[in-house]
Amino acid sequence: MSERKPSYLWAAFNARPLGMPIPPNYFYLAAMGLLGVFASPGFLVLGLAGELAYLWGMSQSKRFRKTVDARQDAGDPTEQRYRDLLLSLSAAQRARQEQIEARAREIMNLLGRSPLMSAHADSLDQLVWLHLRLLGARQALGRVVETAREDSARLAEQEAQLDARLADPGIGEELRRSLEQQKAVIDARQAAHEQAARRQEHVDAELQRIEQQVALIREQALLATDEERIGASLNALTASFNEANRWLDSQRDLIGVFDAVDAHGLPQRVLRRGGVSSRSSAGESA
Repeated sequence: MSERKPSYLWAAFNARPLGMPIPPNYFYLAAMGLLGVFASPGFLVLGLAGELAYLWGMSQSKRFRKTVDARQDAGDPTEQRYRDLLLSLSAAQRARQEQIEARAREIMNLLGRSPLMSAHADSLDQLVWLHLRLLGARQALGRVVETAREDSARLAEQEAQLDARLADPGIGEELRRSLEQQKAVIDARQAAHEQAARRQEHVDAELQRIEQQVALIREQALLATDEERIGASLNALTASFNEANRWLDSQRDLIGVFDAVDAHGLPQRVLRRGGVSSRSSAGESA
């Protein structure tokens, strides 16, 4: 899916500082037009020159472009999904994602030099998107594992107390049934804690695998730009992407545990135009 680029000139023409219902540029044009009609035609030329200078300067401003891009991205469900996932991460995990995105952007630039290589861009996009989803899953699992550590001794003690009471042949049926249900809940929690710990280990292993895979792809893409070795490097790069695709297919069950299947991936800008810092705001004033 191609990225729809915003018109920075049109955005500058209609720019409204916060709190202004009408763009001030409209007042400027109206004033210069009236002066041109009732005072001197020279004001029309002066007004046109000023307007062109204003539009050019604003459209070339990096800060203004970032503001326009942020406003466009704010209504994009893919962008919102990406931001929600990224901002839900801890600072350390966010830095980990930003690092792999930076490496993937370098690969994208290398892939763009060859039509054969650029055909693998979608696979790289999937790897980086999966890395982000796994980081989110790891953080959620980490909270469960931390709870398990805090509650482990208390749950074991409660279970021992329940076992002791259930061993008493004199308790009534109603009480026995209630105690058995309490014990079943504790057993279920303990099983969930063990399962979360196993899944966290699995996620950690897969995150490391993705990072190693992206590092390998980068190295092979760098070699593929050397004309003397381009044939062998392209073959190795293709094999690496094929292996990555097979691995992605094998992880559907793992990802399904943490996240429903969706059509959203990375926003186009992340790997092709550079990421937006998590500190940037869509409501930044122009």
